[in-house]
Amino acid sequence: MKLAVLACAAVPLLAACPKPRTSAATQPTPIAFDPAKSDPKAVAVVDAGIAAIGGDAPWQAMKELHFSVTYKQDAKIIQQNEHWWDRWNGRQNFTGVDVATLGGDPDEVKALQVKQDLFAVDGTPWVAYDGGQLTRKDGAEAAKRAKKFLTADLYFLAIVHKLKDPGVILSLENAEVAMPPTVDACKPSCSTVKVTFEAGVGTDTWYVNFNNESKLPQVIEQAHGAGRIGYVITDWAEAGGLKFPARLQNIGLATEVIEFDGIKLGEPDDTRYEVMVR
Repeated sequence: MKLAVLACAAVPLLAACPKPRTSAATQPTPIAFDPAKSDPKAVAVVDAGIAAIGGDAPWQAMKELHFSVTYKQDAKIIQQNEHWWDRWNGRQNFTGVDVATLGGDPDEVKALQVKQDLFAVDGTPWVAYDGGQLTRKDGAEAAKRAKKFLTADLYFLAIVHKLKDPGVILSLENAEVAMPPTVDACKPSCSTVKVTFEAGVGTDTWYVNFNNESKLPQVIEQAHGAGRIGYVITDWAEAGGLKFPARLQNIGLATEVIEFDGIKLGEPDDTRYEVMVR
């Protein structure tokens, strides 16, 4: 695959050499999860679920997360992204494969690459397609899409780990949910936690269904209009002492799956967020 990284001298990207931090970079406000704005019963369900997938401490200590995600329908790849997320300093290194170039010579696969400071007000992201840097206008639009991809992909991968992020509001929608017999989840039942956000943090609504016996999250749903799209976690992966979904399957459309791989936790590498120019 041709990646949009050129050789020679390194030029820092935005805040490629940030000041030392003592906590993770998040949205400017709010700065912490406020339990008073959530249902205590929902918080209790979430706490048990977080414990079942490795606990909160490894996630809070995590500074950088890498993962790749592939969306498939009828076994055909419809979207494929790779993320390096510098959680500690609020940076992103994104690669989005042009799926139209898949299926032939691997060396001819083209991709969009974005490196940016996620919370910069005046910073300029670095954006390239197949090695060629985009114009400022086109790059700005592509950077916005990359940020949205990170938010969406990360929530499918790590929503449970993020349920006590700043600005999250939790409520217990149903303490005894049973799935249809054809769905291999929530046996005998699940507790459904509704996830919303404070103003300025997010607008989506999610639902996470936790098995009442194992405490594991088993079904993730996202509100769409008056309905929901639900995904069963059919496989798990482990990284850094934490469990993550490795495969999600659409409940209503069994041929639609989301697959994750390359999940890795580590320390931010500044060179990953620097731009290499000729």
